[in-house]
Amino acid sequence: MGRSTRIFVTGLGMISPAGAGAAPFWDDLCAARIRFTELDPLYAGMKPGALGGRVPPEARETALAQVGEQTRARPRAASLFAEYAALEALRDAGLDRGDDALRDAIVCVGSSDGQADALEDLVGGRRGVTETGGFSSYSITEGVAMAVGARGPAFTTQSTCASANVAVSCAMEMLRSGVAGTAVVGGCDPYSQKNIIGFSSLQAIGATRCRPFSVDRRYVTPSEGAGILVLQTEEALRPGQRPYAEILATAITNDANHPTAPDRDGVEACHLGALAEAGITADDVDVIFAHGTGSRANDSVEGGIIAENYPRAAVTAIKGTVGHLMGAAGAAGAVAACLTMRHRLVPPTAVDAAEVEGGLNLVTGAPLAMPRLRHVQNNAFGFGGNNAISVFRNVA
Repeated sequence: MGRSTRIFVTGLGMISPAGAGAAPFWDDLCAARIRFTELDPLYAGMKPGALGGRVPPEARETALAQVGEQTRARPRAASLFAEYAALEALRDAGLDRGDDALRDAIVCVGSSDGQADALEDLVGGRRGVTETGGFSSYSITEGVAMAVGARGPAFTTQSTCASANVAVSCAMEMLRSGVAGTAVVGGCDPYSQKNIIGFSSLQAIGATRCRPFSVDRRYVTPSEGAGILVLQTEEALRPGQRPYAEILATAITNDANHPTAPDRDGVEACHLGALAEAGITADDVDVIFAHGTGSRANDSVEGGIIAENYPRAAVTAIKGTVGHLMGAAGAAGAVAACLTMRHRLVPPTAVDAAEVEGGLNLVTGAPLAMPRLRHVQNNAFGFGGNNAISVFRNVA
């Protein structure tokens, strides 16, 4: 195989504040339906009223029933989310657990916080290490591999909020090298007290929700969940399968310029690398799923690059609807990008048209119909200068 090997997305799985499944996730995106709740203050000086996105209890119960973790009184959220999304993606691809296609399948899951709840319970004295089941981030991928019956290479990537796109990149390289014909890949992150305290100390969260690319933007809205994709090479496709999209490229850069602030040169280099790897130009990109955290620094850098280099592209930012899923952010964007391909609809950003920062072709209000949609780009950036961008092509 090699660079000429074509790779397709054949299955999608998702769990998020919208609920369990890719369908409610897509419905909420298209309706710009927001389900944020107030987070409990975690220390004496933390201001009350900060908003966040949580997977609802009924979605957790659905996931428990699917994954079969009913015996655990308090299952680790990251594993629960990732395994549920993986099983949904598997069914969506028309594959069964332990299918021959999964015998040597690659499993790669990106995560920023790993088994955060297990570790925090241990530190807080709420559970012992044997009760938590351990807190190694690798255990997330190990659990997904066991859930789907895969026995090939299994590994976890941790590149802050770019983790899921980095996982996709690693899986693509292995598929192209001929290691396997199928990969189960994506990202997950649970609610993390450490994260909430960190964002609070940076004054990056508050009582106003995330408003990507708005002139009035101020805060990030942290969230949780998982998104998983099944990737298959052209040779591994079976009769009757209907891929969502072909994934052309994923580019990764790390500028390491600042612990938290984005570096424009590093972010722009990632954009250029993704286009070059995909063999297209910025004019070929029809839709961009922006990272769009709603912070002033991120949106200024990303929005400026898009406005200057992608004059044709419609832009949307789903964090205004489902929040920032941290290490799963790129996976949520990838699932949404593939559903956009399938439905020829671009979900709107949950801001008013009148408040959009100048020069950006941001989709607002209602979903935008794009019957001739061809290429979609999915951005994911993280602290420490971690940048990763994927490019998808329509196959219908």
